[in-house]
Amino acid sequence: MLFESLEGVIGVDTHRDTLAAAAVTAVGATLGHADAPASAEGYQQLLDFARAQVPGQRCWAVEGTSSYGAGLAAFLSEQGERVVEV
Repeated sequence: MLFESLEGVIGVDTHRDTLAAAAVTAVGATLGHADAPASAEGYQQLLDFARAQVPGQRCWAVEGTSSYGAGLAAFLSEQGERVVEV
């Protein structure tokens, strides 16, 4: 199962101008929250947040990868991150 190979998941609620992220363990315990602008700078902020909260194997659960989350999903994929649509 996927959760057995992960240390955590970063869930992202996407909006036109902002991104809200939550880091959780593989079994659902909350590690932290972050907000960032929907921009290249904000994408990097969320990646830095994720690396601090879940330094090992992680997966991103991103809302709207074909709309408001498209830029973030592309950025994360370019960085070698695992991204799934939710």
